Amino acid sequence: MYTFCIHTLIDITENGPLKEQFPFKTKSSEIVHDKETLQIAKNQQSNFTTLIQALQLRGNIVWEHTPIKIHENIVNMRFGTAYQGKHTVWNFMWQVEQQEVYTKEMDQYGQLVDDFDMIPVINFCKETATFPANAFITTDPQTINTYFTFVPDQNK
Repeated sequence: MYTFCIHTLIDITENGPLKEQFPFKTKSSEIVHDKETLQIAKNQQSNFTTLIQALQLRGNIVWEHTPIKIHENIVNMRFGTAYQGKHTVWNFMWQVEQQEVYTKEMDQYGQLVDDFDMIPVINFCKETATFPANAFITTDPQTINTYFTFVPDQNK
């Protein structure tokens, strides 16, 4: 299996089922205590579902963990030049059976970049950045809000 990771400024929190009585904790330990927080949790889950569907355009994927949310300075990350300073970043790792499933020419993530660019998302969940479009942006050097990496196998 080959492991890839998406890094995004878009809230892709995986909340799972959201049909419990208030207050409750989601799969990602988000606390839902009223209609407003429920709507945010639903929007986060919608973004996660969109992510999974886009990743599966080219092959089946498996994953073990929900997206990880970090808050740090993004200066050394590959986001667009429009974003500076500290931001919340969501990282999600998944696996595929074929290493070249997303390769385009010599770019290991080329098809992911093409597939994800301008796919609509729901903004204003818990993001700390504002985007020019409510979408994953993967090609505009100024406003890239999503990029991909390959995670080498640590067992080799």
